[in-house]
Amino acid sequence: MPDHLDELTSLLCRSVSDPTLQKILFSTPRSSKPGFIRVAIRPIEVRGSRMLQFTSQSATQQFHQNYDEPAAAIELVRLATKEFRNIHLVTGVGSYEARFSRKGKCFLRMEARRQAKVSKEVAGIETSLQSANPSGSHNRVRNYLIPEGVPCPFLVQTGVMSKDGDVHTSHSRKFRQINRFLEFIHDVVDQLPTDRTIQVVDFGCGKSYLTFATQYLLTSLLKRDCQIIGLDQRSDVVETCQKIAEELGLSNLEFEVGDIAGYDANREIDLVISLHACDTATDDAIAKAVCWQSRVILAVPCCQKELNGLLKPGTLSPITSFGLTKERFASMATDTIRATLMKVAGYETQLVEFIDMEHTPKNILIRGIRKSKSGEAVKLAGVRAMKEHLQMRTLLDVPPLALERRLTEQKALAWELG
Repeated sequence: MPDHLDELTSLLCRSVSDPTLQKILFSTPRSSKPGFIRVAIRPIEVRGSRMLQFTSQSATQQFHQNYDEPAAAIELVRLATKEFRNIHLVTGVGSYEARFSRKGKCFLRMEARRQAKVSKEVAGIETSLQSANPSGSHNRVRNYLIPEGVPCPFLVQTGVMSKDGDVHTSHSRKFRQINRFLEFIHDVVDQLPTDRTIQVVDFGCGKSYLTFATQYLLTSLLKRDCQIIGLDQRSDVVETCQKIAEELGLSNLEFEVGDIAGYDANREIDLVISLHACDTATDDAIAKAVCWQSRVILAVPCCQKELNGLLKPGTLSPITSFGLTKERFASMATDTIRATLMKVAGYETQLVEFIDMEHTPKNILIRGIRKSKSGEAVKLAGVRAMKEHLQMRTLLDVPPLALERRLTEQKALAWELG
């Protein structure tokens, strides 16, 4: 049987400049000594230049290195001839499987894409997609912060990904949700301290997909020092998450059993996360963050029942005459009140769509960034926001809701209305 080593090295060298390259995966180390168990490669753009990102994975960690095309070709050949026995390469034309026997002979097999010939209509769609992609890449897979096809330890451990980096169909929505949330954190990372360890609390962490994702983004991708606490009331969930963190060797990630309202951090907290904390638990999380003067607050509320129960039947009729519209109006109004009160407390606040409605109806994210400046302008902005809030509450004919009560108790809304 012929040896395909020369053919493989030629293929790898050509792939670095192939615009249809999607991924290359090296697995099954040649040596039994501790080291990297796999290396995944994908094309990326850095400052307008094409690079290849190498993600090397050990049993507990990942390391990223970007190479230009000539350097990438050299590294690909080294990995193939010195480090690993199995290589999986995927391009727009087809996929290639290479395997080295224990005697060093190379076997290579190609599987061509099905439907190699496309109709003019499909070609037209591809042209449209390419024109919408300014990078010029033929790979139309969304450029997620955590990409598909590259094994990510916490996603593998929590069952979202296979060991080869493929996202399980049953977790595809969760995968998109995780990446969308990381985009929000990535957008505000400049607001977090650079001269010390970033302190993060995730309230109501649940199964902690986003807690692990936040740790991965800050530590592995952005190379920032951080300490993260995940808090939840369910001891069984906390125990499971803590076990996963220990198995992955994540010493800067801990989980605790506790109630949001009664939690005391005993240190400065920079980023507060709250995803789908039910009803007024979201208010407890926001109030804690304001009390701590956290730099960033990211909250996705859930099942806002308080205002819905307080709206009188005749208020804003006919909106409140129908159960469905009353519930949705109460939900939107509650989030508007929360965002406005955060403005009063000194935050620049936005309400943004968290993820498409097709994935979850709980798709409003409240993003608050603490204003770095103080003075008359900040005070006037707080006064204006408080006036707007009181006008809205008068219109709805309701008493102070949970967040207003919490912030009043901690004197975060002590503006004089003149």
